[in-house]
Amino acid sequence: GEASAAAAADPFVYYVQVGAFRSAEEAEALRARLALQGFEAKISEREQAGQRVHRVRLGPFPNRVEAEVMQERLKAKAFETALVRVQR
Repeated sequence: GEASAAAAADPFVYYVQVGAFRSAEEAEALRARLALQGFEAKISEREQAGQRVHRVRLGPFPNRVEAEVMQERLKAKAFETALVRVQR
């Protein structure tokens, strides 16, 4: 349908990042807080400037609109978020 055509035209997938921490414990605590509110986040690790960062993210979302809807839901529960775009 039209929705899949629109998704195919978008070269990115989107994530909603709720936090990034040096500490795995802090990341896990945030993931657990999100889970209590019914949000299923995942933790992904990455090296940044020689430091390991634990990123707490929801997604991937196939398009920006779905990611923004999730951002609004999180904002309503007082979570700070950032939209992250990743090449498919």
